[in-house]
Amino acid sequence: MAVMAYNDQLRNLLANVECVLALDTAADFLGLTNGGYRDVAQIFVNKKQNIEGTGQILVPSLENLECEERNGLVCTTANQTIIDLLEQNGDEQIITESLANYYDEHNESFDGFNVPEHLQSRFEKYREWALQYYEE
Repeated sequence: MAVMAYNDQLRNLLANVECVLALDTAADFLGLTNGGYRDVAQIFVNKKQNIEGTGQILVPSLENLECEERNGLVCTTANQTIIDLLEQNGDEQIITESLANYYDEHNESFDGFNVPEHLQSRFEKYREWALQYYEE
């Protein structure tokens, strides 16, 4: 019996679908989180589609998103993913892990991470948690 990796499952599910991986799914796909079970793949779409196993977030245009192609799928960038999680007041564990892993991967720095002014206080809260995340 072959084991199917999460990324393979996403590629199979979203083959030929015009979408961008979003939020928790993007964080998992980019390796910003330490993994976890997700009921649905969260995706940005510009029109609703009948795709079982997805949570679709309707946006006016996919072209306005900061994204990259990686391993056969289009995904929001690490910066965009974390901003989206902060904007949506996402899961605290996912935001904290994402920031901690971003910090670690960028030589213990948030240089280059652009936070909109209206999210600055929320970012600072999670930033403090992220800096302590791997110290415990």
